[in-house]
Amino acid sequence: MSVHVTEQAVRDTPAANSSPPEPTAPPTAVIDIPDALPQTETTVYRDPKTVLRIRPAQTATDAQLCLTMYRHITPDTEHLTPERSSYWREAEFDASPNTVDALPEAIYDRYVEAVERLTNRFGLSVVRPTTGYGVCHRRHDSLGKHGVISFETRLG
Repeated sequence: MSVHVTEQAVRDTPAANSSPPEPTAPPTAVIDIPDALPQTETTVYRDPKTVLRIRPAQTATDAQLCLTMYRHITPDTEHLTPERSSYWREAEFDASPNTVDALPEAIYDRYVEAVERLTNRFGLSVVRPTTGYGVCHRRHDSLGKHGVISFETRLG
């Protein structure tokens, strides 16, 4: 769990409304995967522009765990199309969401490392997306100076 978020706040905040931690939080050097499946949302990696969090899946699907990456929108990511609706999505764009393959190589590598470490640690496999490692989930245009884009992978 993030140093800045209480357990009560995590329980009371729906995942759809959660946001990345404050950028002033100290960065982590490596992806820190817990020894057991988390019971609450847990930050496993943080740098000045990127946060990786894991949480128990909240739906009754075959997914047990959800990995979400929040990334400040930069020129490398401002063109990406999310799967979830937003006012930005209403513009005339290709309706299919981007995957992590569209990310710059260093960000892609960090995300893939997190997915692979989670699958190895907990004996899980990627449930969603059905191919690849992750899908552009949502634009959070009102967060921060330039907004945030999130990617998500469900594991089961």
